[in-house]
Amino acid sequence: MTNVINRVVENINHSFTKSVVEKTFKSHDLAVTASNLLRDRNDPINIKEHINIDAVTLGFRKMLDILNKEERSIAIEDAHMIQIKEYLTMLDLIMDIDLEFLPEVDKKSYITVITQPGLRYAQAEAIVENLLLDVEFQDLSAKERQRILNRLLSEICGRMMEDIILLETKLACPDKKVFKLQFAIGEFDMVVYDPAKVSCKIYEVKYSTEKVDEQCRHLVDSDKCRMTSHRYGDIEGKYVIYRGESIRQGDIQYLNVEEYLKSLH
Repeated sequence: MTNVINRVVENINHSFTKSVVEKTFKSHDLAVTASNLLRDRNDPINIKEHINIDAVTLGFRKMLDILNKEERSIAIEDAHMIQIKEYLTMLDLIMDIDLEFLPEVDKKSYITVITQPGLRYAQAEAIVENLLLDVEFQDLSAKERQRILNRLLSEICGRMMEDIILLETKLACPDKKVFKLQFAIGEFDMVVYDPAKVSCKIYEVKYSTEKVDEQCRHLVDSDKCRMTSHRYGDIEGKYVIYRGESIRQGDIQYLNVEEYLKSLH
């Protein structure tokens, strides 16, 4: 149970599939952070050259009781994954959020959000602790080490923040449809559709304290907005939820995340 839960929670999509548990474990958090730092416009760095990935991963697995296939005494079947998901749902530890697609209106899926952020943040603490124990990582300067750790925690907290907003909005709006909308390129992190008024609001969620034009590039994309309004009615508002101050810029309303969550209740 511990093995399955920690693998699913660490998985970038929180997928309750047999493949997530069967494959040799690799940290999605480290992989995403490494990719983003390598593509950093100002100061790119290949952290894989400065970390013993195998040692860090092994330490992380031991702390969280994550087992690879050859280490397990019990085989995991699809039925087990269904049972575990049903059990966690009954405990209100997870909830499914719809994932819709445009222009593929006949395609539909869902994402699973973790309702207890402590589960996710415990993993963040575990991976940070193992990085700090890594000899190769200690060869970097104090500033470089802190930069990498901050980026890692920012990536994790960003996904946690998005999950919390989707979850709390869905719970607060039972008469509306709350979902993530995926396009061929890009997505709206959240759409709130009002079937009674045949209108919607579209959102981007950013773990940032700064207002940057890049944050709303999808919200101002005319093709994405045209497809959305055709499918879900008039777009009544375009919002970026972030950690900075609430402010309006043209058609975009920037909302402070704390103020937004308080406004739901």
